Amino acid sequence: MARPLRIDRAGAWHHVMSRANGGDPLFRGDLDRHRFLGLLSELPERFSLELNAFVLMANHYHLLLRCREANLSHAIRWLQTSYASRFNWAHRRRGHVFQGRFKSVLILDESRLDEVGRYLHLNPVRITGLGLSKEDQRRARVLGCEDPGRELVSRRLATLDGYPWSSWRVYSGCDPAVPWLLCERLLSGCGGRSLGQQRQALRAFTEAPIRQGVVESPWERLVGGVILGKEEESLRVLKEAGGDRQEQTAMRRGKVAPRPEWEAMVKAAEDILGREWDDMILRHGDWGRDGLLAVATRHLGWRLGEVVEREPGVSYAAAAQGIRRFWKRAPNTPEMQAFIAVLLDQLSNGQI
Repeated sequence: MARPLRIDRAGAWHHVMSRANGGDPLFRGDLDRHRFLGLLSELPERFSLELNAFVLMANHYHLLLRCREANLSHAIRWLQTSYASRFNWAHRRRGHVFQGRFKSVLILDESRLDEVGRYLHLNPVRITGLGLSKEDQRRARVLGCEDPGRELVSRRLATLDGYPWSSWRVYSGCDPAVPWLLCERLLSGCGGRSLGQQRQALRAFTEAPIRQGVVESPWERLVGGVILGKEEESLRVLKEAGGDRQEQTAMRRGKVAPRPEWEAMVKAAEDILGREWDDMILRHGDWGRDGLLAVATRHLGWRLGEVVEREPGVSYAAAAQGIRRFWKRAPNTPEMQAFIAVLLDQLSNGQI
């Protein structure tokens, strides 16, 4: 398997993530976490980079940083090698600590930095017990998000503020600032003149998904699986970096191309089913509309709210109910299964 493309650029922003090998804990206790943070504190001076946010989870970590020099790979390799040697020595073990190479996303669109920082800081609350896990989010996209209620929101907020292994506590003012963590960019991104106003604005921005119950991922529209930015610029950078389609797993799955336009998907559904879209909407018992909405929201990058906006005559509740009905029937209905397969095949081959 080809190694994923790594793009090192001077002055570039990156999101970095790495997991422990084999699903094992990356940190067996607080001493391990302090060792990792000690190494993290050396990164800015050693490698002339700016560390803007971090979070340490049980079996992985996330960083948001900016490299003044084109040395991201060198910096993270030193961080992980140094931690692995200390971890193995402390726990009298041998072998790999990290699962392969670290993952990184080049952030070309700096207007998305606030969104990335928020997603990083919300890691401790994106768990099943708080209703914000990946499975919870998938369900919310299809069925709609229920009001989480005051008690659940309070638990989420307490988890966010109380989690000690995240830069959020510095941003929120719970912990004092440290010289190796630069907070100015994310603090200024949400408005406010004074530090207090900036913290208040950032808190409101960060807490909004907690209160609403929907945490949208910034990674859904990556270009080539490695760049967060406008498509034209991102494709140019990929070309300059030598990232051809054979090397990029994400490209082979078609993630470089933008998601299909709604009108094109409607036309494809009409061609496959042999009837007009208006007939699908108006005819009682016609599953064509529900089928397109179901495929669009599960496979094609569309959110249910966006679909409803395109079809004013369809309410959110009715669309969600129709999608549930379609996926319940599809496994036992060959015609529905064929519709899904042909539609996705046409999309993947650029036929619409």
